[in-house]
Amino acid sequence: MKRFLVVLVASGLLANFSYGSHAPQHRGWQRPEAYQGPLGFMRDAFMSHLAGVSSDAKALVAGLAIGDKSALSSATAETMKVVSLTHLTAVSGANCAIVIGAVYLLLSRFALVRQVRLVLTLVALLGYILLVGPQPSVLRAGLMAAIVIGARALGRNTSAMSALALAVIVLLVSNPWLAADYGFILSVLATIGILVLAPSLARRLEARLPRWLALPLSVSVAAQLLCTPVLLRLQPGLSTYSIIANVLAEPLVAPVTVLGMLSCLVAPVFPFLTSGLTWLASLATCLIVYLADFLANAPSATISWPDGLLGAALFTGIAAMVAVWISSTHIALRRVLAILLALVLSITIGSCASNQIRIGSWLKGDWAVISCDVGQGDSTLIRSQGLVALIDVGRKPRPVSGCLKELGIKTIDLLVLTHFDLDHVGGLDGALSVARVKSAIITSYRDERPAAAITYRKLRKAASQLIEAGVGLTGQLGQFTWKVLSPHHGAAEAEDSNDGSVTMLFESAVVNVLTLADLGEKGQMRLARESAGWLGNGFGSVPLVVKVSHHGSADQYPELYEALKPDVALISVGAHNDYGHPTQRTLNFLARIGSHVYRTDQLGSIGVTPSSEGLRVSTRGHG
Repeated sequence: MKRFLVVLVASGLLANFSYGSHAPQHRGWQRPEAYQGPLGFMRDAFMSHLAGVSSDAKALVAGLAIGDKSALSSATAETMKVVSLTHLTAVSGANCAIVIGAVYLLLSRFALVRQVRLVLTLVALLGYILLVGPQPSVLRAGLMAAIVIGARALGRNTSAMSALALAVIVLLVSNPWLAADYGFILSVLATIGILVLAPSLARRLEARLPRWLALPLSVSVAAQLLCTPVLLRLQPGLSTYSIIANVLAEPLVAPVTVLGMLSCLVAPVFPFLTSGLTWLASLATCLIVYLADFLANAPSATISWPDGLLGAALFTGIAAMVAVWISSTHIALRRVLAILLALVLSITIGSCASNQIRIGSWLKGDWAVISCDVGQGDSTLIRSQGLVALIDVGRKPRPVSGCLKELGIKTIDLLVLTHFDLDHVGGLDGALSVARVKSAIITSYRDERPAAAITYRKLRKAASQLIEAGVGLTGQLGQFTWKVLSPHHGAAEAEDSNDGSVTMLFESAVVNVLTLADLGEKGQMRLARESAGWLGNGFGSVPLVVKVSHHGSADQYPELYEALKPDVALISVGAHNDYGHPTQRTLNFLARIGSHVYRTDQLGSIGVTPSSEGLRVSTRGHG
């Protein structure tokens, strides 16, 4: 039985490196929080009586128990991602292995024929999948376990690698879209790493480390080694503390999973027990949240690494050399590989360290405008005399929080959320986690989407003052005088949320800044018609910085830009985005009017500093 359990656990252990939250939902798969299935009544009862020591700890219990991570804050989700603990926010192969192993051990205490125990274990496996939903990594682990159990019932042994190969073939034949599912790919790669590399690595580590540390460390290193080339396609840089985070967090997964399952089973009948058991489980998940937050905010939590295919290919080469070095018994080959690895790592680490130093010193002096690199989204900082305005916060919490931390901003005197598209408001938790907000401005366009209501509630709680924007609204920010240019109060003229997004002009004696949010051509035409009230005869000798509308889309009114003649045009846009932003049409007319164009997809964060010689532009680069 011991050998059987080892193979069974190996079929799912640490396949929770699947990072399912990164994966797009392909055909035939439902998001876990949307899944109901035949045991939906049990999920509903569980969620209704879920308890915890904190909201995120409680949400993490739900994620590990039934795969519902809808209540997890976006800030914590981003933090978990930074330290490669995303797999702990949802059900994965490891949870499947823990549940099946626990059921089999329980049944072994009863005087049952082996075939009966195996059949009952299969029934428990099917019930678990029906409860948590057919997530790719769960199906992979479940099918592997079913193959091992079935072979055992027939009196035959099977290797975990054979079970993995058969499971992958069956799943890809049944749903070819899995071949493009990052969660499935990472789950398979992690399992291969654990089965192929971890045993050899563990034997080598046991010569220098105690067994209780060597085993989990070898599993974590092996899984991370094979998964990283794919992860580099999903997130920039290398997670510095991922192995430490996983080694420390993994012992907490089993008790949370077991308590979560017990809570689900009793939820329809004894709801008070569900509350008690999930609260107890949340003590462990609270530690996981604290661990993730501590490591994510530690120095150099992410190491810059070449992006794109080059970065993936480079790490694949390093991973291949490490794999051969671990597995080989040929002394001469191991020495050659050790020398090559030392050279490659020295060059790579030196290059990354140089890049980190450059990034740390990219912007000095009294900057006035910064376009934070938040990917496909907007986030613009404006500063004068120590007072700071933040206009939009991007899609995700971490990029904007990282930008604010890097610049040492702890107070946002004026927060402007131009409209409620997620690429402008989704990162709000990140900004609020770093800085306190004095005044906040939102659009007066009536938006019925959930993001609008959620954002409004957060701002009511976080900001000292919340104001709806409208033409005529003005204020001061240090030496800047700002005014709202659109929409009119109530936004009756707006046809959609982009048309109702807040545009603002910041004027001073040294630089003027115009932020156009996502205002389209029709809205820009209205601005041009009303320009007598804010543009007049132009800005004279004071240089103008324009945050180009809608990430440089084609929906622009070139005549407005021709009238403005901006010295600097900032385009906040994500690299390799699916929208074709910025368009060549927009780039062409900006070049035609003589504007200097700077793009975050090419340059990273961009800073503009007024000087006696004009505007000085600094770029951070990616990393």
